[in-house]
Parts: sequence; structure tokens; C-alpha cells
Amino acid sequence: MLVLRTLVASTTFGLMVVSAVGDALAQSQTISIIIVRHPETDQSQPDMLPLSTRGQARADLLVQTLRGVKFTHVFASHTTRSRQAVEKVAAAHKLPVMQLPAPGSMFEGKPVTDQTTRRAPIEPVAAALLKLPAGSVALAGLNSENIYAILNKLGIPVAPEGQLCAPGSMCVPCLSNQCYPAKEFDHLWHVVRQPGRAEPLAYLELRYGVGWPGPGS
Repeated sequence: MLVLRTLVASTTFGLMVVSAVGDALAQSQTISIIIVRHPETDQSQPDMLPLSTRGQARADLLVQTLRGVKFTHVFASHTTRSRQAVEKVAAAHKLPVMQLPAPGSMFEGKPVTDQTTRRAPIEPVAAALLKLPAGSVALAGLNSENIYAILNKLGIPVAPEGQLCAPGSMCVPCLSNQCYPAKEFDHLWHVVRQPGRAEPLAYLELRYGVGWPGPGS
């Protein structure tokens, strides 16, 4: 089992790590899942919170970071910002973005919109990722409210209450966004799974574009 929770400041190095692991996974017929949080949002549009100019630029940076990875599936939560986070990567691979739950579908008796709770994607996204066939390489754009819970459903254990995740451990600090670094939009998680095995084979936590000034900074 490989666990790497080093937060990488170099986009180039992060790309090398993800690409190298991805190539190995394709040959071993395991399942590779990369999860990212949506980038910065336009707070002047609170009903949708689409990506801001800076957020769109970070989405472009993500395309460059992952350019060596050959994706087979792209997922997003139901929010516009999460879809926008990964749609350029999906377009580069000529793949659709599967939003779960789908906007316009029903959740708890109401149509799914950007205002639907960000906890709604936990079950459907985790279920879709757990059903991926061997050899799949998936990207998922998510929200701070659901990332840790989905990682947990992929086999990453949660830290005991009141404790932090030790460096080098396979762990998420909590199952909500109460412990999520709210102002950080550059984290990237890479989970390697094997069909039929509960515990992941590898877990990498990286950061892309750390120190990147971006527009408007």
C-alpha cells in the first residue's frame, strides 16, 4: 500500500507523480480516482456560485496539471462550480461530465438545483466510483461538504474524534467541511483501488499550483 500525504507545491512534480501512477494503474487493471475541489467562485452570483475569473484560470491550470493522465470517466456534483472545475478536462478527452445527482432530478421530493444541499452527492458519487470497472481512470469535481465523506466511502478511514491525521497516514480528518481548509482550492486526492478490496492500494494527497499568483491576486 502506498500512502503519500505530502502537499506538493510544484505542478510539474505533481503531474509526474499522477501520470506515473496512472500509467502503472492502466497496466495493472486497478481503478484510479482523482478528486478535486471546485476552484474559486463568483460571490456576486450567490444562487449559482459559478467559477470566478480566478477560478476559471485555476480550472485551466488543472487541465495542464492532468494533461498526462488518460481519463475514462469524469464526474461532478450537481453544482455548477463543480461541473465547471472538470469540464475542460472532460472536453480534452471527449468525455461527458456525469453530474450526480443530476440537475433537475428529484432529491428528497424537490428538483435538484445549485441550492440543493452539497451532501446530496455523497451516496450517488461514491456508488458510481465504487462500481467503476478495472482499468478505469476517473476524475471527480466535488465540494468541500462532500469530499471527505466520499473519500471515506472509498475506503479512507476517518480520524478518531478530536485527532488530526498524522503525516503519512491514510486518513481524512472528518466527514464534513467543518475541518476543511475553506480558503484552499488547490488540493487533489488520488485513490487507487482494486475491485473487491475495501482498503485502497494507494492514497495520495497533493496540491497543484501552490504559490500560483493567478489573475486578480
